Amino acid sequence: MGNYFLAEWKKTRKIQIILIGITFLLFASFIGLGIYFANREVLKEGTQSLVLWGQLTFYNSSLLFPPMLAILTAILLIPEFERKNIEFLKANQVSMGKLYCGKLVSICILLLCIQLFLFFIFIVSSKIDGIVLDFNLFVYIKWVLLSIIASFSIITLQSYITVKTKSFSKSIGWATVGSMLNFVLIFVSERLTKFFPYSQPMIALRSRALADISSSDLLLFLAVNVTYIVVFSRLTISTLNCKN
Repeated sequence: MGNYFLAEWKKTRKIQIILIGITFLLFASFIGLGIYFANREVLKEGTQSLVLWGQLTFYNSSLLFPPMLAILTAILLIPEFERKNIEFLKANQVSMGKLYCGKLVSICILLLCIQLFLFFIFIVSSKIDGIVLDFNLFVYIKWVLLSIIASFSIITLQSYITVKTKSFSKSIGWATVGSMLNFVLIFVSERLTKFFPYSQPMIALRSRALADISSSDLLLFLAVNVTYIVVFSRLTISTLNCKN
């Protein structure tokens, strides 16, 4: 397994992925910070840090994050279908399961870097504004780590769509529709977002709740995401193993 990870890590376009992730993050942060500072004077004392966190993460996690993950997933998988590279790998007895797991580990490391940059923006912004954090730093770090788990529900789903369609544009199109549906669900029935795959990063980052996750909600969150990850990982690997 280690050899598969090293091989995939070398192939991964790390700088390109990091730059795409940071570009999306900076764009969403610019919107969020603009709204926060425009309404800074009307905020109640003692609520500023949570409102800042919510504004920083809401537009990113609810609208921009799914398409970004779709782009990163397509960057990892689409090259395998170029020049029948996937057929060459299968002919040489390369395990599709291990190859895919190697890709997931690679994107996990890069995604962690992107999400930690979000945390960095939050800390710098709070220092500039001179506000005291409502929660211990470890609570915010926990939310960031939960967002990594939530991301894999979307990544594995997008992986299946990508290997099924072998299309960059269709994969991103599905993710865009998913993020728009998530936005609609927020206003129609927010309880349904707990089960919708494209809503999971928003739930993990507490962008709407602005409160720490309860034990019961955490168990539900983990159950939902583990189910999505297992199901769509297996479907992706099964599709990769199929003869074209």
